Amino acid sequence: MSGMRKVIEPEAFVDAATEWILRKIDSVLDQSNHCHLMLAGGSTPLPVYEQLATQNDILWHRITLYFGDERCVPPMTPESNAFTVISRLFPNGIPKDMTVHRMCGEKDPDEAAQAYEAILPARIDIMLLGIGEDGHTASIFPGSVALDEEKRRIMPVIGSKPPLQRLTITPRVIRDAQHLLVMVQGEDKADAVRWALNDRSVPAALAVDGDWLMDSGAARSLPEKRDKQGVVV
Repeated sequence: MSGMRKVIEPEAFVDAATEWILRKIDSVLDQSNHCHLMLAGGSTPLPVYEQLATQNDILWHRITLYFGDERCVPPMTPESNAFTVISRLFPNGIPKDMTVHRMCGEKDPDEAAQAYEAILPARIDIMLLGIGEDGHTASIFPGSVALDEEKRRIMPVIGSKPPLQRLTITPRVIRDAQHLLVMVQGEDKADAVRWALNDRSVPAALAVDGDWLMDSGAARSLPEKRDKQGVVV
């Protein structure tokens, strides 16, 4: 096991995730002039983004934001990952001195995937991921053709629930990330966590070597012992 697996109570989840992100940003910027940060969609990270929005000492002008997946919908709609995330992270608007690269889900999927791949750095410094009840991560769903993709880094895919047409990173982008955090909350994700970490039978297992932050509900099916800080041992 390469990464940390930590289990905490639900009320401490947002603080712990925020602390991890801030610590990794500082670490990257200590070693480099710039940080490439890839954000996750879904409901779990949203309170984390809201808390990050209250932090006044983040050097956003030295950070470029990317997204791990997007639904093929108009950009200013609630179903758009970028729209939802940006509205929580920057409620007063994106700072003028920073760069945010969204996936253009409103365009032809193949063209949008090629365009996004062209602007991706060789390696993402910090990647945030969540998982679904079925064990998907980003928009790599069980049985997806993306699971076997080794050349492309961004590709169009079909999801398991509407809106079906998606854009997603591929496994190589996840494997190449320098720092990776998987955030999981809720008992409804417990089976997916076990499938990913123990059975390695779902797409979220692609992130098995990253750090995993889980609340007690999401971790209830894990058989491993934990120390006093909740770290799986």
